[in-house]
Amino acid sequence: MPDALWSLHDREDATTAAAGVSPPDDNLQDRLRAQVDVVRTGEGLGRSQGLDRLLQFLLDCSVEGRTPKELEIADQVFGRSGVNADQDSSVRVHIHRLRRKLDEFYAGPGAGEAERLAMPKGGYRLLLEPLAAHAAADGPAPVDDASPDPAPTSGGRAYALAAIGAVALLVLVACGTWWLARRPDAGLRTVRASAAWAPAIANGSRISLVVGDYYIFGERDADGDVTQLVRRFDINSAQNLDGLIATHPERSGVDVDLGLNYLPVGVGNALRVVTPVVRSDGYEPIGNLVVPVSQLSPEQLKLVNMVYLGYLSGLGTLRDPVFSGSRFAIGGSYDEIVDRRTSRSYMAGTHLDRNDQNPSREYALISCFPGVTGNWITVIAGTRDAALMQAADYATRPDGLAAATRSLVPGTAFDALVSVESLRNVGLSARLIVLSPRREVDWSGKPTQRFPDEFHESPVPVGTGRSPSRGNGTQG
Repeated sequence: MPDALWSLHDREDATTAAAGVSPPDDNLQDRLRAQVDVVRTGEGLGRSQGLDRLLQFLLDCSVEGRTPKELEIADQVFGRSGVNADQDSSVRVHIHRLRRKLDEFYAGPGAGEAERLAMPKGGYRLLLEPLAAHAAADGPAPVDDASPDPAPTSGGRAYALAAIGAVALLVLVACGTWWLARRPDAGLRTVRASAAWAPAIANGSRISLVVGDYYIFGERDADGDVTQLVRRFDINSAQNLDGLIATHPERSGVDVDLGLNYLPVGVGNALRVVTPVVRSDGYEPIGNLVVPVSQLSPEQLKLVNMVYLGYLSGLGTLRDPVFSGSRFAIGGSYDEIVDRRTSRSYMAGTHLDRNDQNPSREYALISCFPGVTGNWITVIAGTRDAALMQAADYATRPDGLAAATRSLVPGTAFDALVSVESLRNVGLSARLIVLSPRREVDWSGKPTQRFPDEFHESPVPVGTGRSPSRGNGTQG
């Protein structure tokens, strides 16, 4: 344990005292409480009531001089009594989030504090640590272009699209509340001045927040009742469905347009963290519009600054522009990103069964480039929800993408490949793998590659448990 790192529990640790470490002063309890108040006053935990309860519980335990067990936290903080720690990772996920929130707070609005709250890995207790010592110990995170983890074999399971569609409705309703979310001013200004964001928000320009949505249609049974919702990879609009029925007359009266589209759950979280960045310094809206990619017009693509938030498989009309100027390509499925320069393959693993117990690797691509008329396009696209949410967080943190692109002049087109560690589709951390300049985009409409959803396949009914095979589009 570093000499300057203390908890109340250490007061009675004779071994530590014998090693020459001075005991903490008598007002340690008050100093711990004071730092908790500083974090709360500075909105260091955002609006998360769960993290606030966790912080209070850890404070109470530290004041009592004891370290709680994981099962005790699950019961007392989250009301999950009798859980199996091997089967339930909720406490570990929240502890990880709390550590990250504390790091972000003391790197931003709390940077002027003499000491900070810390939680050493391997235990659930609050400590006090000199802020300068913590910053020196952490150091900057390296940009690593090392070989990725071996690509897992594909064999995922089908999405329960009906459930996602219901959640997506809640996401859209909640976005009105999340619109008010904001970050500390100093960190916000740093992010807004970075190479990824400055060109899009210059002079209060209008910005469209483009979200990757998916079209689903109904399938009628012999009685004429709609009994299944279907997501088919080559049917992305009511017009596409009409074309299918025209070429397959036997589907007439069976397949029916219900006027339904759905959003992945991760889009809502991404909107929450991105919205403050594309607002004015006074947190007033600057004409932003949320536009489903299915409704993105050619005029908007040419004239409007835009930020895309969604899956790689949901890019729609943005897909060819993104990959025509990129060193990256989509592999056999939208869960795989291939580096054309090095031939390395980055295969995501959240959709695999093994992710139920062990952390998995996801990937996201952040692309920033000018449009036809000089408008600015920022794309944050993940393989799945965890990658999308964590990449959006990374792109809007002062110590994230803004720090990695500090040497770039705003207006420079670039790609950033981000690796995301996730557990049960919850993002835990993000790491920059490759930061690379982009080529000029080919706006002629010429296809850049053959994408997975261009391999036609049979409809995938919602909730049937049938999984599309690898190489034929495993998402959406």
